[in-house]
Amino acid sequence: MKSRHALILITFLVLLDALTINCLFAVIYFLRLLKFTYPSGGFNLLILINICYMISALIARLYTFSNVQNSDTRYKKIILAFFFQIVIFIVVSKLFSFKFSVTEPLFYFFALELLLLISIRLFVDIADRYFLKMDLHKRKIAIIGDDALGNRLEKFFLQNRLSISFAGSFRDLNEVELVDEQPVDKLHSSIKYAIEHELDEVYSTVFPSQSRALDQVLKLAEQHCVRIRFVTSYLQYQRDLEAFSKANYKLSRYYDGIPILVNRMEPLTKLRNRILKRGFDIIFSLLVIVFLLSWLFPLIVILILLESKGNPIFKQLRSGKDNESFYCFKFRSMRLNEDSNTRQASKDDPRVTKIGSFIRKTSIDELPQFFNVLFGQMSVVGPRPHMVKHTEQYRYTIDGYMTRHFLKPGITGQAQVNGFRGQTKEESQMLGRVAHDISYMESWSLLKDVKIIFKTITNAVSGEENAF
Repeated sequence: MKSRHALILITFLVLLDALTINCLFAVIYFLRLLKFTYPSGGFNLLILINICYMISALIARLYTFSNVQNSDTRYKKIILAFFFQIVIFIVVSKLFSFKFSVTEPLFYFFALELLLLISIRLFVDIADRYFLKMDLHKRKIAIIGDDALGNRLEKFFLQNRLSISFAGSFRDLNEVELVDEQPVDKLHSSIKYAIEHELDEVYSTVFPSQSRALDQVLKLAEQHCVRIRFVTSYLQYQRDLEAFSKANYKLSRYYDGIPILVNRMEPLTKLRNRILKRGFDIIFSLLVIVFLLSWLFPLIVILILLESKGNPIFKQLRSGKDNESFYCFKFRSMRLNEDSNTRQASKDDPRVTKIGSFIRKTSIDELPQFFNVLFGQMSVVGPRPHMVKHTEQYRYTIDGYMTRHFLKPGITGQAQVNGFRGQTKEESQMLGRVAHDISYMESWSLLKDVKIIFKTITNAVSGEENAF
């Protein structure tokens, strides 16, 4: 199971292992504990040790996502890799008749290498359990359903604890009573609490068609930015492939041979796509900050201050990814007022200043948000972040509204370049915006981001009707 946390750990282990091996050799070499028959012997020996270790790491699959997840596996794999390293070292030394002797200090080197490599993994375990509180970077997951499939999936999650914080299994979904034809969910004290306070994903071995109570749970999960996955057996999936397709279930991935089905595909759930998008965000935002904001920022600040008093940078609490609030930066385009955090800008709004009107129509007021992008709070392209008040207003009234919060909000987005920019007077406008945001989430590509950015620039130059 791939995750950013596991990728960071793999990178950490690769770098630290290589540093440990080479530094240990340097210490022993400079203490002159190793004797060589010719001057370049030490350098040749170091190269051979590194090559043997790299080959042994590949053979033992030491740095794969699956093998770094479990602490027991990490220890077993490092011992296995060390064993392969020694075997390869001896075979290559004999085969090519290298002119250095396997002396007692060299034996101590390998013994210390193994001890230090094991110590690194011990440090990772201690840091994970006691100091770094790495659960903050893991996906919190629960399972709904009581069957062999759920038990198998639970075992898989427990083996992947570096990517997952397993909240538990909720087994009593089918023990639901009906009162006046309305489902009374007995899970309110367990799964409801978990969804509202901690979960990122719920895996259900029960499908909505099998349980009326599940609909209530799924709606609650969506309102709290919790992704829903459905689990079936491989044989059942192959047998009922057409039925699953008609019911709009799509195969997302396999966990330990178990098909994981979703209602919508999300390219940005793949680690490589998230890395690609984040890399693009960092590079693009740095280019804008260095080559545009470096000279435009002070100019706009001076013009704002000449017309009205107050901080030239307006920051407002907005709803971000997973509905976590953050302060969104903008050039201040209005006079100071008490309604700025509750009332949207409207056409001919008396609060808007003259310079404010210009920077709003040209979208210059949004440029400080490239700092939000650099800080990781926003993306260049994504669903526009709404005021917290509007999020609370629409989350319970518009189906799928909270789904848009699975992504980082963007400076621009698919909805904005397709006529859904600015004030939302009617609910239909918000429905259109949400539909575009979900469509973007399901069909993301880097090329699509570039097209949206280009269209945003051309719209800003030509002028937009809803830019006020």
